Amino acid sequence: MEKFRVGIIGTGFGARVHAPMMDHHEGFEVVAISSVSRGNIEEARNASGIENIYTDWRQMLEQETLDLVVVASAVHLHKEMVVTAFEKGVHVVCEKPMALDDSEAKEMISARDKAGKLGLINHEFRFLPARTKVKEIMEGGKLGEILHVRYQCSFANYTGLISKPRGWLGQEEKGGGMLGAIGSHMTDALQWWLNSTFKEVFAQLPVHIPTQTDDNGNVEHRTADDAFQIIGTLKTGTTVTLELISAARQTDHTWRLEIYGTEGTLVMLDDKKVLLSAESSPFEAVELVPNIEAPSTMPQIAARYYNGFQRALDALHETLVSGKKHPYLADFEQGHATQKVLDAVRTSASEGIKVEVK
Repeated sequence: MEKFRVGIIGTGFGARVHAPMMDHHEGFEVVAISSVSRGNIEEARNASGIENIYTDWRQMLEQETLDLVVVASAVHLHKEMVVTAFEKGVHVVCEKPMALDDSEAKEMISARDKAGKLGLINHEFRFLPARTKVKEIMEGGKLGEILHVRYQCSFANYTGLISKPRGWLGQEEKGGGMLGAIGSHMTDALQWWLNSTFKEVFAQLPVHIPTQTDDNGNVEHRTADDAFQIIGTLKTGTTVTLELISAARQTDHTWRLEIYGTEGTLVMLDDKKVLLSAESSPFEAVELVPNIEAPSTMPQIAARYYNGFQRALDALHETLVSGKKHPYLADFEQGHATQKVLDAVRTSASEGIKVEVK
């Protein structure tokens, strides 16, 4: 199998998940990782299993011969890193959300076009068996005309929010917040499933836990949302509600998707079970393709993502070999479409008005 040389920028999710996932795939070789904030090299080496660690991402791009760069840094750094990687003539996979705003996303697309390389957004959740089954059902038209979608996410993370710092994820100016971290996934999935985009949104972005104090009395002040509630309409006329809370004490389901059509109803629970009701018949479980298990040698934190991520890497490798994008991979245009929704949601929340998604 043809093997592609990969450089990763970011020693958080990049080192802990991207690196071991790609290094366990026979089609990729992670040759280097770079920290962003000149963090602990040994910690990054131990987390990733990669020996070659840089403290300067520009130096990595200059010195290494790469086919692909993964940008897994804080959101406010994405644009500069992506544009620079394209200037070096390599393909790019960028973590979600794509950018801070619409204008940055446009610059990234322009750089990709100038380089003539692939620009992809890492929406590995698309490849989970339950989510691909939802896509198949929607493409098959079994639900008829889609009237409404309700999509909810609940994290029982109250204790974590009051006891641990959020870092850049708690800072709005750095692209933090659950809207970007999880809302980007939810928005992308919804637009992908329904093959449509948002027309308008009305939203709020609460910060339920605005401060966190450590044992030494140091206080972290948070400006980025830890929850969101969005009411929207797609260009097809389908109405939508998207909701997330991360400060729950307990929850029965982390994920719950409900799609209501003129011919039936679909429910997906926790990305593991899909239930379908035709007309007024009882719900029946839909058979999914089997899960795939992570190798025993993979770190536990990366292994949690294996079921979807491994399939996404298969699609990425297929795309790099053939030059034809796999239909389930998210490209920069789809990342840009999601960015427009995130921008509109933030405007709506700050101004208290319904906002058109342009």
